[in-house]
Amino acid sequence: MRILCCLVSFMFLTFFFASCQKEKSNNNFKLPKNEDINAIIKAVINSDSLEIAQYLGKENKVSFCEDLQKLKIEHIEKNKLPKKAEGESELIEFLIGFPDIPKEKFFFSKSDSLYIEFQNKNFNTFKISQNDFNEVDIKSVKEVRNDIKSVKYFSYYYATIPIISLDGKKAYVKYTLNCSGLCGAGYRVFLEKKKGKWIVVKYREEWVS
Repeated sequence: MRILCCLVSFMFLTFFFASCQKEKSNNNFKLPKNEDINAIIKAVINSDSLEIAQYLGKENKVSFCEDLQKLKIEHIEKNKLPKKAEGESELIEFLIGFPDIPKEKFFFSKSDSLYIEFQNKNFNTFKISQNDFNEVDIKSVKEVRNDIKSVKYFSYYYATIPIISLDGKKAYVKYTLNCSGLCGAGYRVFLEKKKGKWIVVKYREEWVS
C-alpha cells in the first residue's frame, strides 16, 4: 500500500512538473513582430508565383481586406483518419509531421509545435494598414460587405494571420480570392526568410470555383 501511494505521488509530481515546464516555456514565447506580419503579407501580394501579382499596377487597384483572419489550428482526433482542413483552419500534423513519415516531408519541425499553438491561442486579431500597402486598396470588412451588396461585380482578397516558426525563418499563410461569379480560389502559401527578406518558396491551390 505504501509503495502504491509513493508511486501515485511520484506520477502526480511528474505530471505537475511537466505542466509547469510547459507553462514556463509558453511564457517565454513572444508573438511575431508586426513588421514581420506585414512583410509576409506583402510578399504574398507581390509574389510572381501567385495570381494576385498580375493585377497590380493597374488603374483600378485590387481590393484586400484589412482584417487578417485567425487560422484555427486543429489536431487529428485519436483513432480517426486524418481529415482535410477547410477554410481558415489547419491540422497541425500536416505542418509539423506524423511519427512514421520522414520529417523532411513537412515544412515546420516538431520543435515548432508549442510555438505554433502559442500563436494560435494568443494571436487573435491583426489589421493591415493602407499606409503599408500602396499596391492594393485596403478595405474594411464593412466596405467589403457594402461592395457585395451594391455593385454588380465585386472581387477582393483576404489572408490569414501568418504562422511563423520558432526560429523566425519560416511562415505559413492561407489567402483567398472572393468574387461574384465562378472565379474564387483559395491557396496555401509557404514562405522563408532569406537574407532578411520574406519570399514565397511554394504554394498549393486548395480549392477553386
